[in-house]
Amino acid sequence: MTPQPHLLHRGGVVCFGGKHNDPDIGLKKEERMPITYDILDGGHYIHTVATAPVTSEEFIEYEVTHAIDDRIKAPVSELFEIKHGACDNITIDDMSEVLRIRKEVEKLPKPHRCALVVSPYDAHAWDLAKFYRGMVMLHSEENVIVFATPDIARIWLGVGD
Repeated sequence: MTPQPHLLHRGGVVCFGGKHNDPDIGLKKEERMPITYDILDGGHYIHTVATAPVTSEEFIEYEVTHAIDDRIKAPVSELFEIKHGACDNITIDDMSEVLRIRKEVEKLPKPHRCALVVSPYDAHAWDLAKFYRGMVMLHSEENVIVFATPDIARIWLGVGD
């Protein structure tokens, strides 16, 4: 059974977990979330940011929620910025579970291009991102590439700042 996400919508931003990184959406400091996404360009562009250590449950919530979000329209371009240390609590087994659950979600926007941006100094996050990229390429119509800087990722996606 697919988990039901516990999320918070504020001003178009979807937030996961116990904290949020954007004070402009009206959350107190202790309510800040470690992972957020915003939908832009009429639903064709997703900008996701993971700023603090994310649990496997929060990552699963994110994957399921954005996969079934009716505001997202194909074709989709996604910029997913993973800040240093944000994946410290995620394992390869957790990532495999995320991919398993994604298969259960019937509604996935396609085609989907995803640029994962990972600090080159975060070896653990880099390894997870490469594993995720490989598994998605085997089992999905998504095109995932791992980048070290958001500027180059935006060029690949064809989106501005």
